[in-house]
Amino acid sequence: MESLSSFSPSISCQIFSPLSIQNILLVQRQMRVTEDNLEEFQKALKSYADSTTNQSDNLHVSIQKLPEKSCYIIYEFWQDRISWMSYLQSEASKTFQRCIIDTLEDPELVSTMLMPASWWIMTNN
Repeated sequence: MESLSSFSPSISCQIFSPLSIQNILLVQRQMRVTEDNLEEFQKALKSYADSTTNQSDNLHVSIQKLPEKSCYIIYEFWQDRISWMSYLQSEASKTFQRCIIDTLEDPELVSTMLMPASWWIMTNN
């Protein structure tokens, strides 16, 4: 199995008309995995990342493994909050949620932030 320490899913990118969207949503998910369940978690994470990057409203997914312990941070950029909330109802998201319930040491930490869409357009063109 490939190491997720250098795991970088493919980038999914869309071009917006500056007038069509004002904000994008950044979702940060932090997870600390139990050592016994690391392989199962990594497999589920790869599947989740692949599915997420294939969503039309997902702009980008990035995964960072912190050097200490088995802590992962997932950054998801979404076109808007509704798109992300809709994706949470998908089978891929529900499957990943079931996996992390069984593999994490602590509940995951989730935070969201709206960012100006102009930032995304400027940095990705």
